[in-house]
Amino acid sequence: MSIRYKSLELDKPLTYELEGLEIGVTSNCNFRCDYCCAYNRNDGENIDGKEVIRILEELPGLKRVRLSGGEVTLKFKDCVEIVAYCASRGIQTQLNSNGSLLNKERIDQLVEAGLTTIHISFNFTNAEDFSRYYNIHPTVYTKIRENIAYFATTGVNVVLETLLFNETQDNMKEISEHVYGMGVRTHEIQNSIIMGHTGWKAIAAREQLKKAVQDLIDRRPDDMVLYFTCMDRFMEALGFQEQEGVYFPHCIEGKKQLHLHGNGDILISELCHPLIIGNIYNGTSLKDLYANMPKPLARFLERQPCPALDALFPEGLTNA
Repeated sequence: MSIRYKSLELDKPLTYELEGLEIGVTSNCNFRCDYCCAYNRNDGENIDGKEVIRILEELPGLKRVRLSGGEVTLKFKDCVEIVAYCASRGIQTQLNSNGSLLNKERIDQLVEAGLTTIHISFNFTNAEDFSRYYNIHPTVYTKIRENIAYFATTGVNVVLETLLFNETQDNMKEISEHVYGMGVRTHEIQNSIIMGHTGWKAIAAREQLKKAVQDLIDRRPDDMVLYFTCMDRFMEALGFQEQEGVYFPHCIEGKKQLHLHGNGDILISELCHPLIIGNIYNGTSLKDLYANMPKPLARFLERQPCPALDALFPEGLTNA
């Protein structure tokens, strides 16, 4: 039975408990994306499969494990080992990958291990633009597309994520058509945000974002599911509402999901809030974290900041 993508985010979290854990199994990456703000990227920190499994065994309430990096498939064997363990416990698994190091054999191994979701960024519809932006050889783009198309023939839920920023805001229709053409039926649109710790701020203008989102909704094929991430706090202000096949997931970072770095650091989120709230090797217990809440996490939950809201509505929603 297919498990709906972002199942944890479809209901607004009213209680705080650890149901999702994102694990940075390696900080190393073969790409150098400007918008990537992975916590301490390329600092050499890694965590092997057996150690991850030891940590997960202490968390009986987990429902989802995301494996990320860096580029997660640089530690491919560890990924397969962790996925197989999670599958044996009924835990959903997701790999966040750039897709460049996969091939048919590796994909088959992940499928056999029981992977739930493969999540790959897809921002460009031709090799030239891809190569120019990422400074990666154009042939890599072709390989990624081949891997996506093959994954789409398996039972794994394939999610392509497009960052809605100034490089893509005027090309969303074409991007969506390419996503569909590769056999993918789950398209996530990640709203761009100001990332203060990296200085990246290539955000889409409010009206351009609104037009791009509306065009995608209007043109959505009946069998395509759209997820608009980091927009739930202001979707109504832009005139949007959820409908069948169109979802605005709620943020669960720090509420139901945390991030674990390879050195043991526990973060609210390596994307928006790379705030260290503890370290599993220095006495912080993931199992008891919400019962013995660290002060930085308590302050975050009290304020519940939203970089996406601040970026799109710097004057506040009441003045929009």
